[in-house]
Amino acid sequence: MLPTLKNGDLIIYKPYKYRKDKIIQGSLVVVQHPIHKETLIIKRVSKISSSHIEILGDNKKESIDSRQFGQINKLQVLGIVEKIIAK
Repeated sequence: MLPTLKNGDLIIYKPYKYRKDKIIQGSLVVVQHPIHKETLIIKRVSKISSSHIEILGDNKKESIDSRQFGQINKLQVLGIVEKIIAK
């Protein structure tokens, strides 16, 4: 997520509750990787539909995101980033 996040930065996120919390386009979300389920990733919300979101990394040349694995189900969202603490 360079340049927004750098290695070693800390994030504070609010746990996402499906149907209770609203995901906003442009916000950062913590999601379960759609292929590697044991891995968590942080990406920016690009597009929103009723049950899915498209997520993109800020470093488009290096990021693995919805351009490779498609939209993800909102149920895969674990949280919405509220604060970034730079290292």
